[in-house]
Amino acid sequence: MFNFNKEFETIFKIVAQNADKLGISAYFVGGMLRDQLMGIKIKDIDILIEGSAIDFVQNLASLSSSELNVDIKSVHDAFNTAKTVINGIEIDFASTREEDYPKSGCLPVVKNIGCPVECDLKRRDFTVNAIAARLLLDKNELKYELIDPFNGSEDIKPRTLRVLHEKSYIDDPTRILRGVDFKYRFNFNFGEADKFLIKEYLKSPDREGLSIDRVKLTLKKLFSNVNAKESYKYILENEIYKIWSDTPAFKADWAQRLYDSSKIFNTAKEDVFLKAIFECPDKAVNLQGVNSSNYEIYKLYKNFKNIDLASQYAVYNDCDAVFYYKKLKDIKPDITGDELIKQGFKQGKELGDELSRCLEIKLNSISRD
Repeated sequence: MFNFNKEFETIFKIVAQNADKLGISAYFVGGMLRDQLMGIKIKDIDILIEGSAIDFVQNLASLSSSELNVDIKSVHDAFNTAKTVINGIEIDFASTREEDYPKSGCLPVVKNIGCPVECDLKRRDFTVNAIAARLLLDKNELKYELIDPFNGSEDIKPRTLRVLHEKSYIDDPTRILRGVDFKYRFNFNFGEADKFLIKEYLKSPDREGLSIDRVKLTLKKLFSNVNAKESYKYILENEIYKIWSDTPAFKADWAQRLYDSSKIFNTAKEDVFLKAIFECPDKAVNLQGVNSSNYEIYKLYKNFKNIDLASQYAVYNDCDAVFYYKKLKDIKPDITGDELIKQGFKQGKELGDELSRCLEIKLNSISRD
């Protein structure tokens, strides 16, 4: 099932051995296991402890030796999780737990930390993420026992997304967005039953407990992948935006310019797409179609951040924003305030007006070519 190098194997053998001594179980779980079953190189290592993850890593740290160097970077008591660096490798440890959703879309309430692994798997989003592999040591050889109560490994082959129960999207509608992320990151598709559940939820979404911050965080991750444009269009075409809004404030034909603007204005594309969805610009609309001087363009945009310029260009196809960024933004007068004072100008309004006049002359001399 797994093919780790010697360095990783040494760590996992010690983890398995220590779990056995403590009478508990340690598992690979979720994304790490899914990626392995898909043949994708592992990026993050997550180990699930059927008990207290904090106690487990503290016990590991007490065993530090020439072949084991455990550095506990942080612990989170509320969730009983720990971030560690073991022999130079980052490994996150989590305790098994159950969760309840008091309202649709709200953050779950954690309970029963240290529960059996099967109970922990029930709280997860899709079957392909509800798989665990118990680490076992047999005659100093690593072995793995697959725990797959929802047949997620069978859904990996056809790249099918299935939730674990019918209320899953009601409990956490951001799972729909995570599914879109899987679609464009790993070529997954929602199963027919899930398409029906999503369609039914979007008919009358319950937003009472919805956390917009969670929506934005999930969207930001979604737009950070290489298929940001496709994800953006999918959200519009399939009315996924109804998770948080009845009517979209953004349009499908912005997609290419949103992507292009991130390159033009040296801004992360996920930030540009997110801003377009939630914070459509309106500051510079008054200049659209107006034959403005370079100086007027400069004054309009001089307080814009790169992300504002990117959004302005993407939403309004505003070439003035590009011209400002590429040719006007960094222009300074040819003369300084100190030099003007030496020529007899007084500090204050007189000096400011003269500097502005000099800047205006220089800016208006710049060609758009």
